[in-house]
Order: sequence, then C-alpha cells, then structure tokens
Amino acid sequence: MPQIFLNRMIANKLPAVGRVGLGHLLTPTGKVYSELTFVRLAEDDFYVTGYSNFQLHDLRWFNEHMRSGEEVEIEDVTSSRAVLFINGPNAEKTVEKLLEEPVDLARTSFKAFQWRKLKLSGTETIAVRMSFIGEHGLELHVPRNQVASLYEKLQMVDPDLGNWGGVAMNAFRIEKGVPLFGKDITKDHDAWEAGLDRFIKLEKGDFIGREALAKVKEQGGPTRKMVKLEVVGAENLDCVGNEPLRCPETGTVVGFTTSGTWGCMTNKSVALGYVSGPERWVDGHRLHVDLLGKRYDVFVREKAFMDPAAVRDRKAAAARAQTVVTSTPPSSEQKQVPMHAASK
Repeated sequence: MPQIFLNRMIANKLPAVGRVGLGHLLTPTGKVYSELTFVRLAEDDFYVTGYSNFQLHDLRWFNEHMRSGEEVEIEDVTSSRAVLFINGPNAEKTVEKLLEEPVDLARTSFKAFQWRKLKLSGTETIAVRMSFIGEHGLELHVPRNQVASLYEKLQMVDPDLGNWGGVAMNAFRIEKGVPLFGKDITKDHDAWEAGLDRFIKLEKGDFIGREALAKVKEQGGPTRKMVKLEVVGAENLDCVGNEPLRCPETGTVVGFTTSGTWGCMTNKSVALGYVSGPERWVDGHRLHVDLLGKRYDVFVREKAFMDPAAVRDRKAAAARAQTVVTSTPPSSEQKQVPMHAASK
C-alpha cells in the first residue's frame, strides 16, 4: 500500500484525502535528506512534488528503500508537469477569471493546505492552497506544454499581475522565518536542529531516522539550533550565507549564517543561521557576524520578523472585533451607575 511505504519514508504524518502536507525524508542518523509536498488525490494516490534539481536524488531514495512485496508504483512526471506560483491579496480573484465553471476559492472555504482540481481556460489544473513566501496565493500545477499559455492568459486577465523572482522570494520567506531546503536545511543538519519539530511525529511509529531523533531527544535535545537573526549597523551590507557568528567577548566562532537579505517589508537586515549553545538561542542574545572583513552586531530573535498573511488576517479580524462596542438604552427599571475616569 502506498501510504504504508510513504509513511515509513517521512517523519510527518501523511495528509488526509483532499489535503496537502509537508514531509521530510531523513537519513538513518536523522539528517534531513529532502523536503517534499504530498498532495493526497485519493486513498492510494499521492501527487508528490519537490525541488526540481532533486528529481533523481529523491527518486533514487524511494527506489532504494522500497521493501520486497510492497505494492507501490512510482511514476516520474517531472518532465510533463510545471508549477506557477500566484501570490498577493488578489491572487484568487485573478484565477477565478479563468474558471470554466464556478468554484469557490474563498479562503474561508478553500483553506490552507487543501487542493482542488480546476479547469482554467482549457487547462487542467491542480490548485494547491499554500505559499512558500507566506503570502496569500495558490500553486497551480499544470501540464508543462500548457504552462506558457496559462501564464499569458493570467497576464491578460489581470494587467496588474507582475513577476517576482528569487530576490523577492528570499526577502519574503526570511522575514517570516521560513527556511529553504538545500541552503538553510541540508544533510549536515538533523531535523531537531533545523527546527522541524512540528513535522516530526515520533508517536506515529517507524520511519527512517526515527531512532536517531528519539535518542537526541532523550539526551536533552540538539546542541545547536537554527535561529532568526537581525543584523544591526552594517549599512548597505546583508548576510548571504556561511558568514561566521562569533561570541562578542572572545571572538570564538559559535555558529554560522545560512542565508540573509534586506527585509523589504520590515526594513531590516535579516538572516537565518545555526548557533551552538541553548544560552545563545534566547531572544535578544547578541553575537557578532563577519561581513567583508568587519564585525557587526547581530541579535537572535525568537519570533519571525513578520507574520504570514493568514496570521495577519486573523489578528486584524480580532482587533476589529474588539473595537465593536454595542450598547442598548437602559430600561426604566435598570439602575443607572455613574462612570468615572481617573488618571494618575
């Protein structure tokens, strides 16, 4: 059964039918081998996507770890499929303009980590409600030979639609503390160090790397950890990755950056990296980072510099609810209580 095989491959639980989930392939030592998205089309049918340059890398891992007697058929559709990311507050409205029949794409009904099959102006599409950059939007998985046509049609129905590239993606994701596999997370890091706790389900039973991760947890957890970083005082300079992080008092290297950028929404120089020692993981802890031969202050931040769009929406809705004050005129039988304001 495919679900038995895949469940043994990843540390997370598989999503239910109609849902989407993130799962990580781990080595026997608990290191992160790859990161994959699982779209569960049916009980025994999974559409699995990963990083394009990891196609053969992931396929080899699956084939090498398939046990005798497991009835699993793997079809590599990398050459026949493509993905368009469409993000922003009007992403759904733009997609709706190409629908051949009405489909409810409202965020209240088509929620995060769900998928739907759509027909967009003749193109059979798997629309996935998720966003790597933490902004509203959809992933549109389409046949490769139709992706150019769909791209052009999206541009035609929405003249405000623009292109965004790697620099923008980097800024959006790092501001929200989203690590990139292959850069922030590699086979040099175990899943605990990489902060993948919410994707690790030790209680689900056997999976590759489980024993190693359980041992680390029993011994008190990892000795180094990925942290969010804010660089201060380095005008016109940002981290890019692999810069040493030092103890300010001794100059000893205690970690390293993995990626960095100028946060275009937060107006801060932000980065991700690994730091050894739990005492250095606390919010506000000061370190030094080497940039072009000089050392600058860098501070560990417990929380991401910016909330994802969905969290911002929930906070805004809660704030609006708190400002709504309803009052009814008292009846003649109700006692009037004078209110007094006092200031100190």
